[in-house]
Amino acid sequence: MSSPKTPNVKLSMIPLFSADAIAERVRELASQIDKDYQGRELLMIAVLKGSFLFIADLVRAIKTPVVIDFVRLASYGSATQSSGIIEVRKDLEMSIKDKDVLVVEDIVDSGLTLESLRNMLLNRQPASLRICTLIDKQAQRVTDVPVDYIGFSMEDGFIVGYGLDLDERYRDLPDIRVVEGV
Repeated sequence: MSSPKTPNVKLSMIPLFSADAIAERVRELASQIDKDYQGRELLMIAVLKGSFLFIADLVRAIKTPVVIDFVRLASYGSATQSSGIIEVRKDLEMSIKDKDVLVVEDIVDSGLTLESLRNMLLNRQPASLRICTLIDKQAQRVTDVPVDYIGFSMEDGFIVGYGLDLDERYRDLPDIRVVEGV
């Protein structure tokens, strides 16, 4: 049997969220964020790599003045499950002290990685800290990390597209699809 890591293997994928549905939801999230941060500058932190498309579209839809920074984390464990051991691979380049911060994540699954990042950022004394995720996946949740803005909710399933990957592939899909058999 071939591995999904093999580029020529055809996986069975079922459409879940269309490109149009994602675009509409991004506009709705941007509107809510604008309302909540009216008159303030917002520091948005993208969690790499999965959130890069989401934050790009979100930033373009937001009218609030925005500055952007990036963080990259690694969570050790199996390909589909986090161990809770988090390593910072790329830290922020700017201070968040006394700033309104919005973390932009692609997916919240177990919540362990995001909880670790949230605690790290709170120690840096932002004026406020909120979290925005494209996908809130509940089935594997082991911690109650607060998520303030949610694009879509789902129970379970392995998804790819719109920044989400399987072994670094399929991030370029314009929609989000469930991969069968993973």
